[in-house]
Amino acid sequence: MAFLLSTEGKIATWEISLCLIGIVKVQTLKMTNTFKDEAMKLPLASLLIGALLGANAHAAGTQTGQTPPPSSSTCTGTYPSYFQDPAFTKTGMWDNQVIINQAYPGWKGPIFKLSDAYSAAKADQEMPWLKFNPFDKNLSEKDKNTQAWNYLWAVMQYIQAGNIDSGDINTDWDLCNNKVRAWYHIPYQTYDPMSGREFIHGLTREAPVTMAVKDQGDIKTTMWAVGFYNPQAAGSLAKVWTGAAAPVMPQANFAFNEGSVIGKLLFTTATPNNYPFLENVPVWQANISSSDFCECKNADGSACSFQQETEQCPRSVADVYLLQFDIAVRDSRSPVGWAYGTFVADGQFKAKEKNPWNRISPLGLMWGNDTPPANVGAAAFPQNPVSGLKDSAVFQEVVGRLNEKTNAGHLGCNGRLNGPADNALSSCLSCHQTASVPDSSNNTPAIMYQFASYQEPGSGQCMTTPSKLDLAIDQVYFKSFQCSESFNGPKNIVPLPQYAQGQTQWISTDFSLQLSISLTQWQEWQQDQENLKKNIKVRVFDGTLPSR
Repeated sequence: MAFLLSTEGKIATWEISLCLIGIVKVQTLKMTNTFKDEAMKLPLASLLIGALLGANAHAAGTQTGQTPPPSSSTCTGTYPSYFQDPAFTKTGMWDNQVIINQAYPGWKGPIFKLSDAYSAAKADQEMPWLKFNPFDKNLSEKDKNTQAWNYLWAVMQYIQAGNIDSGDINTDWDLCNNKVRAWYHIPYQTYDPMSGREFIHGLTREAPVTMAVKDQGDIKTTMWAVGFYNPQAAGSLAKVWTGAAAPVMPQANFAFNEGSVIGKLLFTTATPNNYPFLENVPVWQANISSSDFCECKNADGSACSFQQETEQCPRSVADVYLLQFDIAVRDSRSPVGWAYGTFVADGQFKAKEKNPWNRISPLGLMWGNDTPPANVGAAAFPQNPVSGLKDSAVFQEVVGRLNEKTNAGHLGCNGRLNGPADNALSSCLSCHQTASVPDSSNNTPAIMYQFASYQEPGSGQCMTTPSKLDLAIDQVYFKSFQCSESFNGPKNIVPLPQYAQGQTQWISTDFSLQLSISLTQWQEWQQDQENLKKNIKVRVFDGTLPSR
């Protein structure tokens, strides 16, 4: 397979931020790599197919009846807006599958448009969160929590500005023409039939969540989410997604600019009848598969084709409820260069809040994994997670409210920060620091050891009675990796990548799982184009997508 548009002698220049432990200043250097014969080269036919993407995108108005975007719009139509976007039908992207994700005749609701003018992004000078510094090690626990609380709300207000003033919850978060500052989405979360963006709000399927509910038992639900990137982040993405039909695959660790901000709405298929705290929160309609996380299965155990996936897991319009809102900030004051935060639905407690998007409460903010000593498992460290976690601030009052009738306040491993949509054996940073550029086999590191295809049966992270292997796994998955640092560990825990250029460490996407996913789905599409040349029409997703 070949995924670079580099031709012989072409130069690729990368701006790489080096985040150093304990150093607030972010140093920047330029690395210049010359890709010659050893560069992966896309066959001419693939380049022509890729070129069609842009042509079909700009012809979207003809196919869908939509008018072209205004010149000021950040939604250019360069990339598919959602799975089975009809503007890209002529590329063959949606061949050999059932069409399950297009607006049906008479649909009067919103239709999602991808905000993708990354190269035009102008850095934003407003950074209100800098007024607060929860990372100061000299703060008392009380003052740390106060600083973290104010930091989180400063970021939230920054993200909401210009995105929630449409006058209708259903048309909020339309990023195409934000009058305050531009915001952007990640492209190519659109190729995988099971998780690809739905057509109404651009939500992607994230994870199955089984939650214990008082008097109801275990409830199986599914999470659907959409993320947003500010201008600083978009300026970084422009080095990969340049506006050309194909990305420039990073050949060294990728880095987001200082001041990059990412927000992410996570909706659940659960209802207030299941989770009382979902009362009064925003509700969207979304075109989704079954609420209990539909899985495609073949009788012989073989992988499902795209045709089978779209047959077994059809989609329909249904209500989803706001459960969680995640934020991430590239902040050099953080010991790891990033701060990750989570808000959770709190609709009963905040019923009188005028802004429906603020009927949420901060669950916590984290800037490290509180790595345990080598001989102690993460599940037992710190001994007192309420007062012993130093790399985060967790708001126990909010946790308590979530746990009154559900286990939604489960947090992560031994009280580390993770939301109700996330896995209780991990943490925000533990998952995100695995984010990597897919290798030539279209694989990436497992975001949890328990999800790895090479898992040693019975072993894993955050085990209550850890074996020697489990302790070693915790030392990797609960290490506080630095921003833009390769995720690595012993080969039996983090297998080495197989990059065509010969890199021996995973190439970091700087904690961005969405960027990793977009590159993985792009490579999958390219592989299927190669298969078509061999008259292989059946499509099976062979790559590894990060899953919770």
